Amino acid sequence: MAKKDNKDLADPVPGRKMAEKARDILTSIGEVIYEWHSGGDRLRWSSNAYEVLQCDVIGNLGTGQAFANHVTPDTIGARYRSIFGSGRSDDGKGVPFECIYCLAPQGFESETRLWVEESGRWFAGRDGRADHVHGIMRVVNERQHREQRLRFLSQFDELTGLYNRSVFCDQLSQALERREASGTQACYLVAHIDNFRVVNEAYGFDIADQVIKEVARRVSRRLRDGDLVGRMSGTKFGLLINNCDEKQMEATAERFLEAAREELIQTDAGPVHVTLTMGGVYLGPEIKDLRTAEVCALDALDRAKQHSRGSFRSFNSVPFALSERKKMIRMSDEVISALNERRIELAFQPIVRSGSHEVAFHEVLMRVDDSDGNPIDAATFVDFAEQLGLATMLDHRILEITLDVLFSYPDARLSINVSPDVGMDKEWYSYLEARVGNYPEVAQRLIVEITEKAAIRNMDVAEKFVRDLRSLGAKIAIDDFGAGYTSFRNLQALEFDLVKIDGSFVVDIDTNSQNRAFVRMFADLAKELGIDVVAEWVENEKIVSLLADMNIEYLQGFHFGRASKEKPWDAADEQVVG
Repeated sequence: MAKKDNKDLADPVPGRKMAEKARDILTSIGEVIYEWHSGGDRLRWSSNAYEVLQCDVIGNLGTGQAFANHVTPDTIGARYRSIFGSGRSDDGKGVPFECIYCLAPQGFESETRLWVEESGRWFAGRDGRADHVHGIMRVVNERQHREQRLRFLSQFDELTGLYNRSVFCDQLSQALERREASGTQACYLVAHIDNFRVVNEAYGFDIADQVIKEVARRVSRRLRDGDLVGRMSGTKFGLLINNCDEKQMEATAERFLEAAREELIQTDAGPVHVTLTMGGVYLGPEIKDLRTAEVCALDALDRAKQHSRGSFRSFNSVPFALSERKKMIRMSDEVISALNERRIELAFQPIVRSGSHEVAFHEVLMRVDDSDGNPIDAATFVDFAEQLGLATMLDHRILEITLDVLFSYPDARLSINVSPDVGMDKEWYSYLEARVGNYPEVAQRLIVEITEKAAIRNMDVAEKFVRDLRSLGAKIAIDDFGAGYTSFRNLQALEFDLVKIDGSFVVDIDTNSQNRAFVRMFADLAKELGIDVVAEWVENEKIVSLLADMNIEYLQGFHFGRASKEKPWDAADEQVVG
């Protein structure tokens, strides 16, 4: 390889080009290089300083003192301590430092502010004090703004600027503690924007957001000094009213109700009218904690909605309400703890063939005990799980345990019930697919039951859910048929394998001619559609005989056995883990 001529290396033209390129690179990433000497307090800058720092650096920032005079007063102390206040001495290699501060490059009369991240080294003179400094400054406005935004969102609601739920609840908890210590009086109110879904559907989300902001502004204007308001959820606001007793609570609430209805809200789509409905609780000695205060106020809000939109109800005015709500609080706690502690168990009720009465498969039913070991009614447990938004978690747990049984017991054939929204739960289906995708013989022993009302509520979702389950090899049943008036056309479109007639039509067919006619008609039509039928709530031999005459394929009820936690199958010799 030929050597390069030394003259080429010394050629100033390539050197200038490299310097220009370096300047462009530094400018593009928002960095400048500087050097400061104590003698004469001189501050020298790289040639791109004008573009990055947005000022005449020679005129404005030509000395160390001039630069310090342009650092905002709230951050200059931190800069000085970071550079010179570390307590370290120079060992000949300089003392490194890093700091971040705010710079007003054009003076404090200008609105321009730059957040600067500075790093470098200072070197000591003979007296041990800083003689000169060199370093790099980087403008980090974007990062600083992002961090400021995160700090803001950690405390405030982005849309309204009110306290967010977390901060407001913390303030409410502190108010409860102060009440215990000082005996101060306070009330907690919850306000809800009425019929907000109509606004969303009629005008769209942008206009709906304008309405929320204006309602928040009007409520805030009615607060007294010392009162607080926060956004608790989409259309709910929490208000902490200090120095307010139970007698004053209704008049206080009326002030906020009037704020919402006093005049139309002007939006980009035109005027919009909304009202508030409110519930409240006086924070007396019986309200021991935040949870109790929240539940009681929401209970009062529910009662106000039932009475009249645009009204207020006080929790304390409802006889025996507190004891009722305490029971609900305890039940809510039981649901959460049972799910967290995995106290959910399965029971299995047999479903038999109509002719032979041999067990065809079992329906999985949930069993759960409270923390003291006492059984909790399954329907009540499910209702509370749905109210708390935990139905999805319950669905996942039931599916997990059911699949464990199917993998452990090759003779087991099981049907499980799922919540109405499971068809939109991608994680539920992904979990099922991951476990049975390579085990079709297991999937073929699983039946998934969805209710009639859930199916007709969103036909597109139901159709996809059924297709996906069938692709894995599982069967699908529609439960409680007859309760939601599904058309037979929908049954055909959804391609169910089984239909379970709602037990209310079956339990008295030996005495109720109308129900008997309905079941017979449905059995004939289902046979034409190629769908097997399960009759629920079969209680006696006479009903068994009538259903057999109607050619109903499967029977379920106490006549053939109650649900039991005992597993009626032989375990596999070698357990397969899916």
